[in-house]
Amino acid sequence: MRIAPSLALALALLGAAAAPVAVAQEQKNVPKPQAIYAQFRELVTEGRYDIAANFLQAFLDSNPTDADLLEIERKHGTTAFTGLRTVPRWSDDVATEKKTRGNVEEAIKRARVAGEKLLRDPARVQKYIRNLGASYEERVFAEQELKRTGDYAVPFLVDELRNTRDRDVRDGILGTIPKLEAQTMAGWVAALDGMTPDLQYGTLRAIANREDALALQSNAQTDIIPVLWRVLAQPVEQAPTLRAYAEQLLNVLRPGTKAASRLPEAELVAIARTFYDHTARFMGAKVNPDGTPTTLPLWVWVTTDPQNPRLTKVEDVPIGQAEEYYGLRYARWALDRKPEYEAAQGLILSLAAERAVERAKLGSLAKLQPAAFRLLSDAPTPVLADLLSRGLTQKKTALAVAMLQVLGDRADKTVSPLLIKGLSYPDPTVQITAADALLRSPNPVPPEVRAKVVDILKRSLGTAEPASGPESKGKALIADPSKFRADNTGLLFRGLGYDVEVFTNGRDLLRRVARASDFDVLFIDYHTPNPELIDLIGQLQAHPSTGNRPTFVVASPDKPRVPTYDQILLRFAALIAATENQPVPMPPPFVADPRFTPEENAAAKKSNQTNRDNQYRNTVASRIERLNRVITSTGLQATDTQRVLMNLRIELVAYALLGAEFPFSADSAPGTVAHLTRLRRQLAEQPLSPAYGEGTSSTELLKLMERFEIDLAKVPAARRKFDDLYSRADTSDLGLLIETFRDAALEARLARTLKNYPAVRIVPEPFGRASLVADLEAAQADAGQAPREPADKRAAQRTALEWIRKMATGDLTGYDLKSLEPELREATRNDDLASDAIDAIARFGSADAQSALLTLALNTGKPLPLRIKAADAAIRHVQTNGKATPKTLTDPLVELSEKEADPLLRSKLLTLRGLLAFNPAEFVGKVKGYTPPLLPPPPMPKDAEPKKEADPKEPEPKKE
Repeated sequence: MRIAPSLALALALLGAAAAPVAVAQEQKNVPKPQAIYAQFRELVTEGRYDIAANFLQAFLDSNPTDADLLEIERKHGTTAFTGLRTVPRWSDDVATEKKTRGNVEEAIKRARVAGEKLLRDPARVQKYIRNLGASYEERVFAEQELKRTGDYAVPFLVDELRNTRDRDVRDGILGTIPKLEAQTMAGWVAALDGMTPDLQYGTLRAIANREDALALQSNAQTDIIPVLWRVLAQPVEQAPTLRAYAEQLLNVLRPGTKAASRLPEAELVAIARTFYDHTARFMGAKVNPDGTPTTLPLWVWVTTDPQNPRLTKVEDVPIGQAEEYYGLRYARWALDRKPEYEAAQGLILSLAAERAVERAKLGSLAKLQPAAFRLLSDAPTPVLADLLSRGLTQKKTALAVAMLQVLGDRADKTVSPLLIKGLSYPDPTVQITAADALLRSPNPVPPEVRAKVVDILKRSLGTAEPASGPESKGKALIADPSKFRADNTGLLFRGLGYDVEVFTNGRDLLRRVARASDFDVLFIDYHTPNPELIDLIGQLQAHPSTGNRPTFVVASPDKPRVPTYDQILLRFAALIAATENQPVPMPPPFVADPRFTPEENAAAKKSNQTNRDNQYRNTVASRIERLNRVITSTGLQATDTQRVLMNLRIELVAYALLGAEFPFSADSAPGTVAHLTRLRRQLAEQPLSPAYGEGTSSTELLKLMERFEIDLAKVPAARRKFDDLYSRADTSDLGLLIETFRDAALEARLARTLKNYPAVRIVPEPFGRASLVADLEAAQADAGQAPREPADKRAAQRTALEWIRKMATGDLTGYDLKSLEPELREATRNDDLASDAIDAIARFGSADAQSALLTLALNTGKPLPLRIKAADAAIRHVQTNGKATPKTLTDPLVELSEKEADPLLRSKLLTLRGLLAFNPAEFVGKVKGYTPPLLPPPPMPKDAEPKKEADPKEPEPKKE
C-alpha cells in the first residue's frame, strides 16, 4: 500500500504526540526536521525498518537545512546517514525497498554537501590542527571541531604528525586519536605503513587507549592485531621498545597463549585466510536489497610517488577486491618474516588465482589477467597441483579453473590423475578446461575415461550456434506449463539481458540440459510435469552440466490468479506500441551546427525541443486513445476517483514506453520532462482507493490480450519490439499495483520437500524485475555460478570442435564419435565453427552427414570459402559412401549449378550434379545439342598488320 509523504508526516507527528509529556515539552523547540529524524532514529534502533522508511521520507520532505543536517551529525556522529547503508532490508515490498535505498543516498548527499560547505575546508582543518598545540581551551575546541569533521581530517592529521617538529602539536594529535569517531581509525591503521617506529608506537598506544579498542578489532579496516604481529615478525634489534609494547598489547587483546610462544608468520597467514574464506567483517559496507554487502570504503597508504607518499580513502571498493587486498597484504608480511613459508605462498597464489578468475568471469587468465597468469606460471608444479586438488575437493570453482589453465599449458603428465578428477567436477567450465588439459598432455588418456571426455566435448559444442550475442548476459532455461506465466518470466529475464528458452515439461528440459551446457540459470515452476518435481530436481542436480548452475523452483499458487488490472494495462500498452502501423516521426535531439551563430543555434534548439515535445504529446495521446477503446470494450466499472487514478497511470505508462523507444531528457524535451514531473506529483497526491478492474474486467482484458499476442507472434519484428519495450518497463518505478502471487505455506512445503538439495532455491513467482534481480544476485554471488560470457562459451565450443576434428580425422585415435554427429551437423551452420565441422563430419558415412555438407554448399548466404570446402567434402563423401542425398536437395543443386557465378564453386557443384542428379535421357539430349561456340580468328600483331592504303584523292579542278 502506498503511503503518501503527508501521511508519513502525520504519523510522525502522531508519534511525537503520543510520547510522554516531559519528552514533548523537551522537544517543543526542536526544529521539525530534527524532531522527525529523532523519531526515525528511534525506530531504526528498535529494528522497525518498514515504519522507519516512512519517517525517512517525511524527513526529506521537510527540507532540512544545512544547519539541521550538521546538528544531527554533531549529535549522532558523522555516520548518522552513511550508516543507514548497512540496514539489511527496509521493507519486503520491492518498490518501498528501492525507494528507501534512494532516500538513504539522497540524505547522504545532502549531508555531504552541507559538511563540505562548512566543515571540509583544508584551511579550517589545518588551523584546528595547529591549535592542538596551543592553550587548553583552544586544544579542547579544536578536538571537538576535528571530531565533527570526521575522516576528512585524518590525512591532514597524519601529514602533520609525520612532518611536524613541534612536540606540542605532535602530542596534541596523538591525544586527539582516542577522541575521534570509530570509523576514522581505519585511516590511522592504514597510515601506520608510512610511520617511523616511534610514531607507530605513539599511534598504537593512542588507539589502544580508546574505550572501544576491543570493538575495533572486529572490523578489518580498524583491526591492529595484524600490525602487532608484523612488528613481532621483524628483527628483535630493529625497534625494541615498539616490539615490547606490541607483545604486551597482543597479550591483552588476545588473551590465552602468550604472544612470545606463537609464530608471527603463522598468525598472519591465519588472519589472511579469513579474507580468503570470506569470513572477515568490514565496517561501512553498503548493503544491497538482498542483504549482500557489495562495496565498502578502504584506506590505503599510496607510495607510487616516493617523494610524496600519502594516505588515500577509496570509496565503494567491491568487497571481493577488499578481501584480496587485505589477504595479500598480511600474507606478504608473513613472507617478509619467512620467505620460504609455503603456507603464505600457497595462500597468495590461491587469493590471486581466485580473484583473477572472478574478474575474468571464468575466462582465460592469459588474455584477461596476464599479471596473475604470470605469477601462477612461475610457481612450481607441485604447488599448483596441491592447489588444484584443494579446489576440486573443496568445490572452489574459480581456484580449480585457474590451476587447470596453468597446468594445462604445461602439459605435465604427472598431474593427469587430477585432470581426470576434474572431468567429474559439477561445472561445465571446469570440465572442458580439464578435458583440454588432459588431451594436451603427453600422457595418453586412459581408455576408461575417453567416453567421458567425448561427452564433455559434445556438451561443450552443444547447439553450436548459441543465441547469445556479444551483449547477452547469459541464457536462462524456463520450465513452466503455463504460457502466460512463462511469457512473463521470460520477459523479465530478457529485460535483464538474458536469452530465454521455455519448456512445458521436465522431460524436454532434461533433454535440453543433456544436449548442451551453454545455459546459466534454471528456472522451474513447481507445477512442471513429467517427471514429478522431486525426481526432476534429483536428475538435474545429478547431471554434470547442472551441478553448479543456479537452480530456482518457483512456488506459484496452485490456483492461477488473474494479474492486476494495472499489470494487464502495461502489457496491453506495450502491445499497442509494438503494433503501430506508421513509424513515429520523432525528430532527433538537437545538435549544434558550428556554421551557425550561437543565437541561430539557440533558436534552432528551441524549435527542435518544441517539435519533440509536440510529437511525444501527440503519440502518447494516440496510444492512450487506442488503449481506452480496448478498456471500454471490457465493460469496466470504476468510480470517478478510480477513473482519475487509472487515467494518470495509463498516461505515465504510455510515456514510459515511448521513452524506451525515444529517450528524452530535460535538455532534449524539457516540456515532456516537466509534464512527467507534474504527472508523478499528481499521482503521489491521489487519495487511497480500492483497486479497479477486479473480476470480470480483468478476465476479459486478459482474454483479449491473449488473442492480440497470437497475432503478434506471426510478425517477428513486432514481437521483438514488444519484448524489448515490455522488458524495459519497471513496474515499481511506475507505481503500478502488482499481484505478488506469494504463498508462504507452499514455499515452506517445497523447502521441506527439497531439503536434500540445499543448492536449489525456493522463490515466489517473480512479479517485477527488482525481485528477480535480488534472487539472481543472491544465487550468483559465487563467481562459479555467475553467467559465463558469450565469448567464453564460444571459446569452449572452438576448443571442443578442434579436438573432435582431430579425433575424426585420425590425428587422435581411440575415441568413439558416433554420438557427436548431430552436434557436428549443427556446427556447420555456424560460420566460426563450420570449417572444422566440415573436416569432422566428412568422416561420417551417413546420409545426414552428406545432406549437411551439400546444404552448406548450396547456402548462398554463407561465405564462399566455406561453400567451396563443403562442396569438395561432399564430392569425397559421395565417392566414398555412395549417393545418399534426397531429391529435396538435388533439385536445388541442379538449378544452382547453372547460376553460380564463382567458376571454382560452379565446377564443384556441376561435379556434384553429375554424381547425384545424373539423368541419361537428359544427358543424351545435351550431347546431341552441344554446339561449340565459333571462335573468332586471333588478332594479328600490330607490326604484322598490312598498312592501309590511303584513299585516292580526286584531282583538283584546274583554275582557269
